[in-house]
Amino acid sequence: MKGQCHYLEGNKFAARRIEYAQKLLSRVGIDPARLEMFNLSAAMGPRWAEICTEFTEKVRKLGPSPVAAALKRKLCGTEK
Repeated sequence: MKGQCHYLEGNKFAARRIEYAQKLLSRVGIDPARLEMFNLSAAMGPRWAEICTEFTEKVRKLGPSPVAAALKRKLCGTEK
């Protein structure tokens, strides 16, 4: 619930940080859709579970992280 954080401005501040982090991800070649923020109340447990499932599926459809692939190449010694 946007603006309804117990710490008054906390979720608005967090949303700005998420936006900034998404821009950084985009700059380094990572799809910013891999990072999202959801505003829920503590009483919305079932909805939280749905969101987690939906987001997991969304990220799965994006495929492996380019960072993970690059790290694997480096660790396996197949780096170009």
